Amino acid sequence: MPLEYFCYVSRAKVDTLYEQLDPKAYYELSETQTKQVDVTVSAHANWGIGQILSLFRAGGSYGRKGVLQRDSKLKMGYVEKLRKVLAALATESAIRPITALDCAGVVGMNYHCTGLFRVAQPLTDPHTDQVVTLVCDVGGRPLLLEASLRHFSEGPQPDGSFNINSSNHRFFSGDLPLTMKTVFLLLQASPERVVGSPLFLQLALAEGDYIVLLQLDS
Repeated sequence: MPLEYFCYVSRAKVDTLYEQLDPKAYYELSETQTKQVDVTVSAHANWGIGQILSLFRAGGSYGRKGVLQRDSKLKMGYVEKLRKVLAALATESAIRPITALDCAGVVGMNYHCTGLFRVAQPLTDPHTDQVVTLVCDVGGRPLLLEASLRHFSEGPQPDGSFNINSSNHRFFSGDLPLTMKTVFLLLQASPERVVGSPLFLQLALAEGDYIVLLQLDS
């Protein structure tokens, strides 16, 4: 079985977008309607409502399933908010893949990307008010995503510290890149780089990759 879950949700962006939703709008499809659309989450296709719904079928938890989560009720609430926000975005206009992003791009638009992400700099003395840059190579130029440590599913502590543990230390030390799916807000696009702010990061590991990760952390 693949391992998929939301390892990062930008609560501030989700809250802002959620407040802008039309309370009378219906941002869902019924099960019958869903079967009539393509629900595969292709890395190179536009994401419509079907693709958004598919993100929450297998990987719709904020943190690993079966693990005791801090602030679990709050995280469940943000998963539901995120689902409605993404459905609203996809209903308004299909979310384009980063491969469709030209050199100029449209700042402020949302794009999606699936790729192998690593931290740009290993974390030393991490704390929750710190921002980490995640890097993914896309067509020969780097995608840089700025992510706040406080919004990761594991690590943030009540005292403001960030716990590096056996599940995340290889990633945050820069030793192990991980495959993630994301929808991000475009901040800059040039021939040299793309810079964005992620709405979410969903960890997407195949079964074999998950076994390797467990062996490395053992």
